[in-house]
Amino acid sequence: MELETIPFLKISDYNTTGLTGVNEGQRGGWHNLIKSVGSSDKDSHSGGSFGIGKHAPFACSDLRTVFYGTKEADTGAEAFQGVAKLVTYINEHDEPTQGTGYFGMIEKNRPITETVEINEFFRRTDIGTDIFIAGFNEKGSWEEKIIKSVLENFFIAILNEKLIVKVGDTTINANSLAGLLEKYTKNDPECLSYHYYEAYTLSNRYHFPNKDFLGLGEIDLFVLPGKDLPKRVAMVRGTGMKIYDKGSFRTPFKFAGVLIAKGEGINDFLRKIEPPTHSAWEPDRHENPEEAKAIIRKLYSWINEQVRSITVVTDEEELDVEGLSQYLADKDDPSLEVQAQQEIVQNSSEGEKAAPKDIEIDINYRTVKQTVFVGINESFDVYQETAAGAEDPEDVQGGGDGSTEGSVRGSGEEDNKGQDTSGHKEQTGSSQGREKNEGNNSAAPSKNMRLVRSRIFCIDPNTSLYKVSIQTDVEGSGYIGIKVIGEVGGEPAPVKSVIVQQTGESVNIGKNGKIGPVSFYKDKKSDLLVTLEGSLRCALEVAIHAN
Repeated sequence: MELETIPFLKISDYNTTGLTGVNEGQRGGWHNLIKSVGSSDKDSHSGGSFGIGKHAPFACSDLRTVFYGTKEADTGAEAFQGVAKLVTYINEHDEPTQGTGYFGMIEKNRPITETVEINEFFRRTDIGTDIFIAGFNEKGSWEEKIIKSVLENFFIAILNEKLIVKVGDTTINANSLAGLLEKYTKNDPECLSYHYYEAYTLSNRYHFPNKDFLGLGEIDLFVLPGKDLPKRVAMVRGTGMKIYDKGSFRTPFKFAGVLIAKGEGINDFLRKIEPPTHSAWEPDRHENPEEAKAIIRKLYSWINEQVRSITVVTDEEELDVEGLSQYLADKDDPSLEVQAQQEIVQNSSEGEKAAPKDIEIDINYRTVKQTVFVGINESFDVYQETAAGAEDPEDVQGGGDGSTEGSVRGSGEEDNKGQDTSGHKEQTGSSQGREKNEGNNSAAPSKNMRLVRSRIFCIDPNTSLYKVSIQTDVEGSGYIGIKVIGEVGGEPAPVKSVIVQQTGESVNIGKNGKIGPVSFYKDKKSDLLVTLEGSLRCALEVAIHAN
């Protein structure tokens, strides 16, 4: 108060209606903002709903004093009033002081409505509302903080041209958004809006529309896979404001996503379960918590289902072996060649002992024997052998994290060399399968089918839910077998249920782990959702055979 000048922060809105009810006493937006506590009459498409956010400007004022000015759209009426929210204390007369004070007309505590009585600095000329924060506790980076907050929380509203924000000399609109996101948030691990922006705008993202979710109206989901993305979905209400970042996705790939609740019904529901901070959806706030929890569970389930339907294929994998780079020079770096020549000359001058030695590198090829199905018409016993001490990572890959990926071959022509016309294969596999085949000489030879791509990963370890993706070299129907892989071999997996993800159909599980028939395709994957008995997380192996 003793400063020559007092800093003020002015916040103005435009293209709005202004505050209604300037001359209506205890009714309208003016009274709700200036004099009431905890009251709000906004609809489902509005931002606030508790009447609490209006107290936020006081936290930015060292004087705890805020002035308001408005010009109403319907009547053109103007109003100006100040509010101070101070600490109540006991004065010298041993009486408690009043914590809240007003600047305006003393009679009935009315605002100043005569334009000539309003200081020119506070006078509003356009329709809308001004907020003046007195004694603004400015910091050196306050503009950057506001810009980041706008970019992080209102990027959808800005992209959809519902909102333009000017902070000092910086204008944030649909045209400048991309550049500002890159400048302020791209390299900030605390901000995810740049990734969400890409998920919402790039052409290679996935779009999952739902025109009427649970009868509550339209919702939209946008998902962009990418190895450097945060595995989060921005949950956005119809206003274009982000409420929070949803995580806890169990997927084998990383991504960024944006969910937008557009329908009036879903917005009204979500608005009722938001806390005053508008930073979460809390079903317990609803008048019917159990119903609200069910809706949120179905919403999360729908999001998970759409994300899991995305199949990300990576043809190349990079492996960085620690320490190997010091032996492999960059052929495009001439400085390394000069350095190597200098080392040779230096070593030569020190004598024969230090001369560089020739290194010979031999390439060893290791083979993997094919997986063979014995007596497939009667039983489903399968085994796999590899050359001693060799395992081809291109054919079988497993890991302790529960994910198994590889290409497991079915019976090929080489396996049929020892097969007679009865369909009996001379292999050291399951004696039970051989005996059954020997008693069925009329069985036709099984059709050859080879796995060209397969992938198994754990979706939910708590429920032992796995996703199996299979692609074959020919189209047709057949059966699969799934094994749990250990250090010294494998055993049939305790499969509880199998569902075709694309159609939702259940697949029959026969004796000895025979699963099928399943349709296989040459140009696309067949995705199966496999549930094991009990809570089991393990490495799995899959094998197929034509019907």
